[in-house]
Amino acid sequence: MNMHRKILAVSLALLAAPAIANHPNPAQTGALPVPANRIVGLWATTVSIGPCQGGPTMTFEGSSVFHAGGTLGETNMSPPSSRSYSQGIWKYQGKNRYKTRFKFFSFLPDGSYDGVQEVSTTTILNARATQYHANVVASFFNPDGSLRYQACGTAVGERIGFD
Repeated sequence: MNMHRKILAVSLALLAAPAIANHPNPAQTGALPVPANRIVGLWATTVSIGPCQGGPTMTFEGSSVFHAGGTLGETNMSPPSSRSYSQGIWKYQGKNRYKTRFKFFSFLPDGSYDGVQEVSTTTILNARATQYHANVVASFFNPDGSLRYQACGTAVGERIGFD
């Protein structure tokens, strides 16, 4: 190999290294190295949500875990006695865009069942796959299945990783 080709090969490798280092490592996440799986992993979230027609919002912290293959789990700082763990699905839409849908069961302070909450998001992952922004629609259903109300808002997520 002549000297120019060696310099070109080393230069290309050095240019590619930061891009590779900024993306989740499939060896660490267990996910196949395909674009859809860039979201796989654990995320710290902050959600701001309120009435879709406008009005006061509330903000709370949570965490989400995206599994390879299209399933997810979510929890937040609500008292464990008031809701179940969320389970759901995600789908890659292309160009760092994802759709999610998950649900959990709600309970009254006396422990009786109070219905279901279903949440749908449109989520945009940043280019480095370290943060996301999502638009959120949450539907609250009574125990009989009728719609109680809807809330709208946003969520931001930051990947939790190893230092």
